[in-house]
Amino acid sequence: MCSASIPGRGSLCFTLLVLTLTIPGIIGSVQVSTPPVVEAEIGKPISIPCVPEISTPSTMKYVQWFVMEKNTRQRIYFQDGENRIINNNTDYTGRINVDKSYTLTIDNVELRDERTFCCQVGAGPAGNGEATTELKVYGAPERPEIRPSNNLISVMKTEPSKIATCHTRNGYPAPNITWYKDRTPLQATTKINNKMYMISQATKEPSGLYTIASTLYYLPEKKDKDSKFYCEVNYRMPPGLDKMESNWIKIQISYPTENVEFQHRPNVLKETDNVILECNSDGSSSVEYTFYRVQDGQEEEILGSGTGNTFELVGVKRNESGVYGCRVLDFDADDTDFNANKTITINYLDPIALKPKGPYIFKEGDKNKSIYCSAEGSQQTSVIWKKHKKIVSSANLLQLPVVTSDDSGNYTCEVTIRGVPSLHRKKSIRVTVKGPPKVNCTEKILHEGQHYVNLTCIFKGYPTPNITCSIGKEAQAIRKRQLTNHIVISELILPLPAEGLNVTCNGSNEHGSKTHNSVVHRESMAISTKGPPIAESMAVSTKGPHIAGKTQRGSSGGMLIVVIIVCIILLAFLGAVLYFLYKKGKIPCGRSGKQDITRTDGQDDVVVEVKNDQKAPEETVLLQGVNGEKKLPTDQRDEAICKPVE
Repeated sequence: MCSASIPGRGSLCFTLLVLTLTIPGIIGSVQVSTPPVVEAEIGKPISIPCVPEISTPSTMKYVQWFVMEKNTRQRIYFQDGENRIINNNTDYTGRINVDKSYTLTIDNVELRDERTFCCQVGAGPAGNGEATTELKVYGAPERPEIRPSNNLISVMKTEPSKIATCHTRNGYPAPNITWYKDRTPLQATTKINNKMYMISQATKEPSGLYTIASTLYYLPEKKDKDSKFYCEVNYRMPPGLDKMESNWIKIQISYPTENVEFQHRPNVLKETDNVILECNSDGSSSVEYTFYRVQDGQEEEILGSGTGNTFELVGVKRNESGVYGCRVLDFDADDTDFNANKTITINYLDPIALKPKGPYIFKEGDKNKSIYCSAEGSQQTSVIWKKHKKIVSSANLLQLPVVTSDDSGNYTCEVTIRGVPSLHRKKSIRVTVKGPPKVNCTEKILHEGQHYVNLTCIFKGYPTPNITCSIGKEAQAIRKRQLTNHIVISELILPLPAEGLNVTCNGSNEHGSKTHNSVVHRESMAISTKGPPIAESMAVSTKGPHIAGKTQRGSSGGMLIVVIIVCIILLAFLGAVLYFLYKKGKIPCGRSGKQDITRTDGQDDVVVEVKNDQKAPEETVLLQGVNGEKKLPTDQRDEAICKPVE
């Protein structure tokens, strides 16, 4: 019942109840149901249902809602039929509403709303009934904040040190704080001991909300240097428990040295390298490092000392191989002297030695010729021979069972140390093979206005072959290019007459000679019309400034001009001789027109025809008389009279 307890009032109610039950026709009852407890979150609305059950029908109903405080109650709502009244000057004026099913709704729940609410329903002669609900209010706290102590904690201490403090604010009811290390909860204990304990403090703010602070005291070990600590706040919220985690922290631990490690960089060393010696201790306290080298197996040479854990050796040499090490002095480790060392090897590779030393000049046909390549090193070496970037031997010995001209060329011996890829040497030599020349020729027809032939020959032999080319017995000027001391390329470009050409090229040296005959016909070879005649079909490159077509054509044009000039001079001389004979009367005067120079008949005009063997068109030169007389018109020639010789 939601009635307050008043002295004497209980017996009065009982008397009235007995009288009511003894009056005939007025028997009835009203039962009201509300939830015993309702949970609400601060700042959000909440509804409390009220369900009446009336045993006899009644048209007279009313409902009242009360709020209970201690032994008193205060009405906050009344409804009778269509009349609805929200009581003024209460904590709920303007914040509550009751629907047609009598459910009470409270807006914007506050902490002071944590009270008992009573719903009373009356039904005239049937009487009235009421029920109470306890409203529980909850408020989520703020996310916890963790504040580390930032003190360097030594594992040599014998009692716990302050690790951090965790705060969470404005929660209701008061939340709980749990400490974790690496996701493992620490056992909550408030009793001070020599291992771990927590001290918590709860503060109720003026708003009624709680602020909780928890401080962790812990005795760390060396293994805790990488551990993560954090706190977790646990609180009750509708409909159940909830939690939030803080950020994690790492504590600063000081611990002495227990072990020392010595190493060097790079791991594999060779002469001229710069070497970094590095000494690492597993302690956290400040230590002193001393680097040394062992000489003669006993005496130590101090290289350097200080708080730095590295030392550099610049440009090491092979004689600096030996035992190197470091010592660590840790003042927190009971004056224990820690030491570590290792043997360091400086790898090396001497220059390559060849046997025999050379020069390497062999005769074609020589047998069992070989060259041995080696180099001394700190480890086992690997040797290969290459020719034109192709491996020809994977051993120290380069063997030539039977020497041929193909064996001539450049060879490279490469020596490496298998365990030290960056340590290698190489040496190149030239093998020369003495022998008569060998020749390979190609012909190509070119066309630019007229036909040409490009004859390119590659002569191979040592000593360098002497090359000549000829057409019949007439030697031809050739262009030569020497690629090596045993390879020569010759190039010859000539006009190609219709009847073809027979060109002979010969290469010779002290060991013999080789001749190549080329018979070239226009119809027997493909004709190229691409640009001026150049050596496009050469098997070996003939790089350099050379335009074969223009050179040949210019040469032919110059020769033609020289021939014409010589012919003109000869004709002039012949004309002078004829004129002299004419004056002497040695040549009779005739009336015939053009006649051959070998005839004995006299004439007014002398015609000489000259052929140039290298040019198809014929050039004709006409010599006139040199006596000053003008040439007569055609219709007057028959009447011309030769003057008698005086």
